[in-house]
Amino acid sequence: MHVFWYIAVIGGFVYALFLLILMAALGKVRSGRSSSRPFVSVVMAAHDEKDTVTRCLDALKNQDYDPDLYEVIAADDRSTDGTSELLDAAGEIWPRLRIIHIDHVPEGISPKKNALAGAIRLSQGEIILSTDADCIAPKGWISGMVSRFEPGVAMVTGIAPYNKGPGMLNSFIRHEYLWNAALSAGSIVLGYGTHASGRNIGFRKDIFLALEGYGESAGILSGDDTLLLHRIQRSHLGRVASMPDHTTHVYTEAPVTVSAFFRQRLRHMSTGKYFEPIHLISGGLVYWYYLFLLLSAALSPFIQGLFALFLLSFIWKTLIDCMIALRVHSLFKLDVQWKHFIANELWLLLYMAVIPLAGSLLSVSWKGNKC
Repeated sequence: MHVFWYIAVIGGFVYALFLLILMAALGKVRSGRSSSRPFVSVVMAAHDEKDTVTRCLDALKNQDYDPDLYEVIAADDRSTDGTSELLDAAGEIWPRLRIIHIDHVPEGISPKKNALAGAIRLSQGEIILSTDADCIAPKGWISGMVSRFEPGVAMVTGIAPYNKGPGMLNSFIRHEYLWNAALSAGSIVLGYGTHASGRNIGFRKDIFLALEGYGESAGILSGDDTLLLHRIQRSHLGRVASMPDHTTHVYTEAPVTVSAFFRQRLRHMSTGKYFEPIHLISGGLVYWYYLFLLLSAALSPFIQGLFALFLLSFIWKTLIDCMIALRVHSLFKLDVQWKHFIANELWLLLYMAVIPLAGSLLSVSWKGNKC
């Protein structure tokens, strides 16, 4: 029993220290200050997105950025559901929309990266903004993201939350995203950005070309966002900045079934094996603490006093997590599900103890491809 107490004390201290450092970093996140108005190219890949692509294009068409200073390039990636026809029809009435049709993916590059790279090659913009065909960009998205490209900034990562919906699964997904957003923005401030979301990122085209695009990560099915972030950080060609302003948040629908949610998260976590050592070490410490809490709960019926230890550790962790949730709400204007906070924290134990490891070990199918 003593060994459990030692682990609880050390793990609780490390977890608290980790999140306190993260909170301090979040205090340095700020909105953009640049007044320059460069030409911008918005790129997106669309594979069988007929139900969402029109709505996405409408949002991009109604930006408050000068319409003469941006273009949208949509890469139709072998769609068979009518997406191609919708894109072509939209391109006929909107001159700033350019369509490329892809019917073949070369070996050595993932389909999405191939589509995005093709769009970037045709782009005219100094700044590349990327989103997905199932997302809705707010009216101030382009202007807000561009304002963060101050001198020396090579990449800007934005917030990409999930829409509010019914049910506990939606509540948990939005709860988990609070930590997702906090970790991304805080780690970027510290100079060791962990991840980004392709639903809402931007980068300088000349930096992308200088790095020869996705480089050695081109063949990895996922990671067109996160692994590019890591490449830019390693290159020292410019710094990465996070954009907190809620007027630049790009929303998307959350998965509606548990299986769809787990497949999505397994795909996201599949890039973890390619992370930098500092990410793996720090992430591993947090992972083992979650695993300890989960095992403590599972073994408590068989070891006297273990449930009390689990309960104290869980309360300690939840109090710290409340502090992070308040900080994220204040900084990013993201909702906190206080009504279901405890329940979501319990589910988070299982999620964090299982998904990171499963994502590194298991393959998952995504749009007909394996990762």
